[in-house]
Amino acid sequence: MRAVLQNAFVHRFVAAPSVNALVDAVFVLSVRSFGDRIAHIEAELAGHGIAFEFVFEHDADAIPDALIERRFAPSDMRRSHQSLDLKHIRTWELAREGGLARVLVFEDDAVLAADFPAQFARVMQEAGALPPGWLVYLGRGDNRVVPQPRAGTALVEAGLLPATDALVFDHEAAVRRLAYIDQHRITRPADWMTRETDAAVGVRHYWLARPLVEQGSMNGRFDSVLDAKRKFRGRHFARWRFRLDGWWRRLRRAASPHP
Repeated sequence: MRAVLQNAFVHRFVAAPSVNALVDAVFVLSVRSFGDRIAHIEAELAGHGIAFEFVFEHDADAIPDALIERRFAPSDMRRSHQSLDLKHIRTWELAREGGLARVLVFEDDAVLAADFPAQFARVMQEAGALPPGWLVYLGRGDNRVVPQPRAGTALVEAGLLPATDALVFDHEAAVRRLAYIDQHRITRPADWMTRETDAAVGVRHYWLARPLVEQGSMNGRFDSVLDAKRKFRGRHFARWRFRLDGWWRRLRRAASPHP
């Protein structure tokens, strides 16, 4: 019996397609000086057998003023926020330039579920039936709990994404976004920029009923480098708040079909 169970486990493991076989590229957005985050994400993705490429272009201290002038309208955004915007835009450019059909993007504090490859395969199978111009958000964001999907499905069209820590998009989404921002300068951080751009160009957002990624700067693994409130309160508060908030929202969903 033990041998049968072992063989079944091996079969399931081998049968699950690799993440890299399901997308044309995997990009990780990071900063050259973030040694702890770089080490974290390298180990995290290696543990799931995921090959990837860092996007280091547009670190905050290396953005030409001419690019800031071209891409951004006056606002209260710091260079660190503009840097992350530009790094996300770079993944859109790479998708358009390379003719990439699907692109998977992580920010460098992503923490993946233990069964990420198998569950991601299911998500991509469903995404294959979507009309062109889509984004699938893989994370937990602000712990918002989405409505339960119909039986046997993973994707939920539950509104625009709350964060940009882990997502996958198609080629058409990238093309539409770039055409839009070439005509509209940016005034918002990455999550708002993506929401507003995609709403304007008709890119539909899908969530997962069961998120596959947590954001390390939200669950207390890392200090936030962008959110001043979270940075001030510290990692222990973030960890406590994240878990409590997640528990409360799941409780609300259990009590109501429309949380």
